[in-house]
Amino acid sequence: MIFSPAVSILAALFYSIIVSFSSYEIYYLLPTIYILYFCKDSIIKIFKSLAYLNIFIIVLALLLVFQKEYEEAINIYIRTNMIILFNLSIFYKSRGYDIVRGFYTLKFPSSFVSTSYFTLKMIDSLTSDFKSIKNTLKARGFCAKTNMFTYNTFGNILGMLFVKSIKKSQKLKDSFEARGFNKQIYLNDEFQTTKRDYILASLIFIVVVLKVIL
Repeated sequence: MIFSPAVSILAALFYSIIVSFSSYEIYYLLPTIYILYFCKDSIIKIFKSLAYLNIFIIVLALLLVFQKEYEEAINIYIRTNMIILFNLSIFYKSRGYDIVRGFYTLKFPSSFVSTSYFTLKMIDSLTSDFKSIKNTLKARGFCAKTNMFTYNTFGNILGMLFVKSIKKSQKLKDSFEARGFNKQIYLNDEFQTTKRDYILASLIFIVVVLKVIL
């Protein structure tokens, strides 16, 4: 992860709040430009992800256009893109477990940290199972079409994943109860607050101050 998980979470929170509840300003881009500087090798992928998410943002903006609220439509479209681009950039090179470490460092309730960790663990496991099933179907020459066989196949896959998730969660629960789990996990925080973290925090602070002054 480029920045400390704790700093990333706080920066994303404050930035999203400031941009969400005010009209857009050009200086809102300062923190994002700074983050993108460290993501030069992934900039194209980040903007591709942003373009994909714009499908939903455009639908939202069009709803306002149909209500003849043109300024509000433009305002929401730009602000939403600013928030999404910032969050995509800051978390693009992170793993979900890094974010859990951020919650842990920020002293979030132990039950929240544990729930987040095990949720990500389960998503990881189910994603791996889904990829395995997908590869098996490809090896057998399966091709998705608009027919009942395809619908039945996907229905069976979803059903199988649902059953697997229940069985795995139950096994995980039994395993941790046998070990005396008390709703708290302990993580090794290998991330240190660096100069780049302080600069990012300063840029967020500048954005907040400029908004209050201007």
